[in-house]
Amino acid sequence: MIKMTVETAVRNVLSKSVCSKEDIQNVVRSYADVTKENQKEVIQQAALTQSSKTVVESVVRKLDADKVEREKRRCNLVVLSTPEPCKDSSKEQKIAEDNKFCCNVLEIPSRDIEACWRAGKIDESKPDYRRPLIIKLKSEELAQEWTNNSEGLKTATGHWINRDLCAADRKANLLLRQERRKMMEQKS
Repeated sequence: MIKMTVETAVRNVLSKSVCSKEDIQNVVRSYADVTKENQKEVIQQAALTQSSKTVVESVVRKLDADKVEREKRRCNLVVLSTPEPCKDSSKEQKIAEDNKFCCNVLEIPSRDIEACWRAGKIDESKPDYRRPLIIKLKSEELAQEWTNNSEGLKTATGHWINRDLCAADRKANLLLRQERRKMMEQKS
């Protein structure tokens, strides 16, 4: 059907003297070859556009998820290497011990603490492993204050108090630290 339409169009465009059947077949073959190449390009561009669109959508979803995670953690602090509560204690006793640690050792006033909990699970295969202590404060300003404007604060007892960062922010900070180390090594 398409071949017949092309042949008719070619007959109408070309003069009668040039319009032999062989000429028409050559023009149709040329047209088919060009169309075939164009179709390949169009398909490749469509595939590239579709994959690019998929990549962009994936990145946007990840950025949105990071934003939500960042918002949830904005008032949180994280303290590493804190002693684990007694294994035999009840859940309430463990929470009370962690709160007591925050108030007495870290010297964070109880009125500033909204909640505190342990991140992760106890790993029996690692007896010296200590789970991070997450402290949720009542405001973001308090979190800024307790982390020395997000630089981290080392207490008199040697515990570091840092912001609770999402995975993307932790990775970005790691890359910045590595870059800083390289620059310092190059200066030496």
